[in-house]
Amino acid sequence: MSITNLDKLKLNLQEEEYPYFTDEQLVMLLESNENNVLKASWRGCLLKGATDDCIKIGPIETKSSNSSYWLSLADIYKTDYLEEKSKNETTNTGYKTSMIRVDGQ
Repeated sequence: MSITNLDKLKLNLQEEEYPYFTDEQLVMLLESNENNVLKASWRGCLLKGATDDCIKIGPIETKSSNSSYWLSLADIYKTDYLEEKSKNETTNTGYKTSMIRVDGQ
């Protein structure tokens, strides 16, 4: 059984433990990020971190530190994505040519 990009994204975003996105939203997240799992994970963590982490029920109000967790996880995926991107880029440093003399010298 092969693991799909959607499965990898779900794992990176810990969707089983902390569900936030629907499968359709995850597919859209992948497609809008060039089907790159690291880039989609980075953006997904940013979205999870941007949510309101304050829960208020009547007079009781709680704050969680989940926002900082997701933002720090987003930084990890951003670093991994940029590192992967730099490895795949080809740099062109100018015109290079190699010529051989006709007389063989």
